[in-house]
Amino acid sequence: MTSRKFLLLIGLTVLVFAGLAAYGDFQDVVGRLAHFPVTHLAAGLALALLNYILRFGRWAYYLRVLNIRVPFGLNGLVFLSGLAMSITPGKAGELLKCYMLRDRVNVPVAASVPVVVMERLTDVLSVVLLALIGLALLPVQVVWVLAAALVLPVAGFGIFASRRGSRLLGLPFLRRWRDEILISQEGFRRLAAPRVMAVGVILGTLAWFSEGVALWVVLQGLDADMSLLRALPIYAAATLVGAVTTLPGGLIGTEGSMVALLQQSGMDKGLASGGTLLVRLITLWFAVAVGVAALALLHRFSPVRDAPEAGTEADGPALRTPH
Repeated sequence: MTSRKFLLLIGLTVLVFAGLAAYGDFQDVVGRLAHFPVTHLAAGLALALLNYILRFGRWAYYLRVLNIRVPFGLNGLVFLSGLAMSITPGKAGELLKCYMLRDRVNVPVAASVPVVVMERLTDVLSVVLLALIGLALLPVQVVWVLAAALVLPVAGFGIFASRRGSRLLGLPFLRRWRDEILISQEGFRRLAAPRVMAVGVILGTLAWFSEGVALWVVLQGLDADMSLLRALPIYAAATLVGAVTTLPGGLIGTEGSMVALLQQSGMDKGLASGGTLLVRLITLWFAVAVGVAALALLHRFSPVRDAPEAGTEADGPALRTPH
């Protein structure tokens, strides 16, 4: 992402947050934020960090399943650097991690792409599971969004990873990348194994549960009367709505749906707007800040250039092009 695009996103975020404050009565929202307890802010940030730790555990587990070995410290920085791409549409920018692995430990991009894709797929499954906790409390329109968010990516993944999906390689515009696609397909099949999928969904559910709790902690700090069981599906549903909009960082879609769902739960505009603004700072922009810091630290590692492809062998067979 170029500096120009990043600054444009910052500007869009400022406008969205200003809109939130204006909608909730600027003076009311600012007053609530000014008196927000530091202890609740620290707890929210700690829960966001727990989210990153659990997701890193999933990332490392997937790499191990594919027999991709990366030094622990470098692996952690590569994963965290992907958080800087949280503001890209659908987090597609997290594919940057694949190129970092290629440049530093010579892992072919095609071998690590399945890890990033499976991260996103299990994120969707995990967030949908959390939203189901309060399914009866959600508007019908949001339920349809949840259904689409679940069915479409799962169906697309199933087609691509299946043996029949290999037939698509006969299409003229895909022949050029035939070998790379076959390597990725093999990775997808390994990661789609029931046991591996179960571990990924469990870690993902725990990770997003922690951020749902962060919303509840923020609302408690604002003296809102809301139970955890109500806050969790609201956070999950708003996150999915933001993802479906495909706007950078889920901007506008996430904020708008979260405010609407909080108000539907009986909160006034000021409280709903202030809570949404705070939780987005904690769960989105804190992640971006951590990611940017990790990217800066990664510059201490000299990229590996023009070396034989390695990094994908260990206790089992590495990914190879099927014949």
